Amino acid sequence: MINNKVISIVGSGLSGLSCALKLAGSKLTKGYTLRIFEHGERVGGRAYSVKVDDFSIDLGAGRFSPVLHPNVSQLINELGGNVEVFPFTKIVCPHPQHKGLKEILAQLKLKIVSSYNESFFQFLSSHMGSEKTHAMINGLGYDSLYLPQISPKIAYDIIEKHPEIQCFSDNEGYEWFNLVDGFSALVSNLYERAAVLGVEFYFQHKLINFQIDSSNTRLGFSDPEQQEVWQNTAYTVLALPPTAMSSLNVDFPNGWSDFTYGSIPLFKGFMFFDTPWWKDYGLENKVTIIDNPLRKLYFKSDKYIFFYTDCAYADFWHDETKKGECDFINTVMTLMSNALNIPIKELPWPINHKFKFWQSGVEFALETSGEHPPVLSKNNGKIITTSDAYTPHCGWMEGGIIAGRNAADYILKQLEEAELAEVEIEVN
Repeated sequence: MINNKVISIVGSGLSGLSCALKLAGSKLTKGYTLRIFEHGERVGGRAYSVKVDDFSIDLGAGRFSPVLHPNVSQLINELGGNVEVFPFTKIVCPHPQHKGLKEILAQLKLKIVSSYNESFFQFLSSHMGSEKTHAMINGLGYDSLYLPQISPKIAYDIIEKHPEIQCFSDNEGYEWFNLVDGFSALVSNLYERAAVLGVEFYFQHKLINFQIDSSNTRLGFSDPEQQEVWQNTAYTVLALPPTAMSSLNVDFPNGWSDFTYGSIPLFKGFMFFDTPWWKDYGLENKVTIIDNPLRKLYFKSDKYIFFYTDCAYADFWHDETKKGECDFINTVMTLMSNALNIPIKELPWPINHKFKFWQSGVEFALETSGEHPPVLSKNNGKIITTSDAYTPHCGWMEGGIIAGRNAADYILKQLEEAELAEVEIEVN
């Protein structure tokens, strides 16, 4: 299929949708066909909500701060999204290491300028000793802070931008919110907007082959019925994270960037009960950080309990789910009993549960010195890749919006230059 004026976007996550909407709203793309190809059956990527009874839960992205995420906040306001407070900014049952932790981290932050080549763990160990460092990271609840690819700069970014532990930084007091209907409602609204503007969507189209020559970009897709090859002579936007780019035959990242990339697995588990028994223990709308595989345990009003882990414990829970429903729930309840010091016989058995494992839940550039280009491109700017991993908001919806708009701006600049060149030719 050949069309000389087509822009193809691969990926309908927040980056792909944001890119399509900005392109579709510009006069410069008049006469162009905009297409989004999505390998799954839904839009949204890591913004993924499901209904349980009469309320929504976010198995993927699930919170935002208007201060840290102004584009998300503005978009939700424009769309009239129904928001509620995400209350988990105060820790109940504080970890022993929490005392004085804010002051310690503030003092050490002054020393990270000369520590770009160290991991955060090495950095802390050099100042606090290995034993104290283990205890501090356990108290922070994000095990990604142990990883060798997490520099001090990235680590402080993690600490400052997460509601549960922002209290150990200057961001203490920032408000956080989530959408009552879940963030799938947001991306569904963006999808509907894009469709009204004429953007074409092709679901269950997995990109399996990518070929470039001087005049064509050939996108080979596998759909449920057949394999298709689409030839594109205008622009191609790969709104895909680095791990997805690496799986294609496009020499990524070596042929695209001087940066290298890493990722962190995430796991979210939800438990639903007949009655909100946790209210009897004063845990309603509280979060606790614990030294067992649950790591961060949240008690959501009178609705449910959920836990959220990263890195090795995310893999641990992924393995637990493979053992069967009964064993998985029993492990959760046993660890919850231990964490709360409540005999397990006093805890009711859940009536329902949901979980989601994200193999590459957060992706990011490993290098922390220098600015990452807004987009990466090849073939004289005709082929572009964009991702939240290239922004200061990697792993957040804010980064997805910024990344998509960056890709659109990159294309629109080329279209504007081409239009000006045509006018100049006509004048001469």
